Amino acid sequence: MFRNTSRRNAASEAVSLHQDQALNTTMFLLKSLGPTGFLLREDGELGVVKVSLGDPHVCTCPAFTREQEPCKHICWVLLRRFRLPREHEYSFQRGLVDRQILEVLHGLHRTKDQRTEDGPAAPGTRRQAAGSVCRKAIRAEDVCPICQEALLEKRQPVSHCRRVRGRVAEQSPRGIVHPLTANAYVSAPHRSGCGNNVHVSCMKVWADHQRPSGSGDAVTCPLCRGDFSSLELLREQVRNAAKLFTASEREKPDRHLGVRCQSCRLCPVTGRCFKCTVCSFFYLCEGCSKEGGHPQHPLASRMKRSEKWHLKDGAMGATPRAADDRRE
Repeated sequence: MFRNTSRRNAASEAVSLHQDQALNTTMFLLKSLGPTGFLLREDGELGVVKVSLGDPHVCTCPAFTREQEPCKHICWVLLRRFRLPREHEYSFQRGLVDRQILEVLHGLHRTKDQRTEDGPAAPGTRRQAAGSVCRKAIRAEDVCPICQEALLEKRQPVSHCRRVRGRVAEQSPRGIVHPLTANAYVSAPHRSGCGNNVHVSCMKVWADHQRPSGSGDAVTCPLCRGDFSSLELLREQVRNAAKLFTASEREKPDRHLGVRCQSCRLCPVTGRCFKCTVCSFFYLCEGCSKEGGHPQHPLASRMKRSEKWHLKDGAMGATPRAADDRRE
């Protein structure tokens, strides 16, 4: 089969680093441009990038322009959006031919059980009665359609698509629920909403991109494209969510969600977490740090996710940028 890019047998060092960055960075899927085009925005950044899968893959970010290698945005689409394992041969190629793209789009790289998880629900599990839809129960494999991160793992307040003949359905107190207790709340039956769950914070990013001027009285659902909720209600949910601490922070403040140890691959790192002050997105757990897992550069550490990074005792010549960076 003719292809424009040469086939690789293993990930290059650059692509492996970009995969680490993709898995340790929160990104928002703002818009799908057909089946293979995606508009993304990284958390904390103002600009957006456009990713196009093909032969070769293309991204508008400076890193791709400079290196001509799959950047963290391309890796995010492959690893998060399409759930390709990072070891899968399609995840580190510079491009994919049409047949391979179709396999990725149809999820043929996943097992039969994994594909069934996204299929139609069994009768009675998601619908109360004919013509009415309830808020969908959150399952272990469910992800936010905007940041593509697991709802139960990230444990941030969620909302759901729930329009009822032009009005918003009844919802839990304050209009938001926590993923661990969300299944105790079921909205009133509704006919136009799809009932899918979305992080409240992600929905605000989505709404801001769809309506930059704040105009209009309804927010579109990122999945069913129907009315998700009123803009006023979403703003109220954002205000309420800002007042809450997530259950993960209350129960285990030393659990660094989304952070993987680059030595033993433990994820998430629990307890004292160490971060290289030179390499981007390089983390170690306390055990691997004691074993000298990254001796070439000084390390910063913190015990709780909410704390600032502090240079490890005896570390010299650290780069302030990485030591002060609090984003995961």
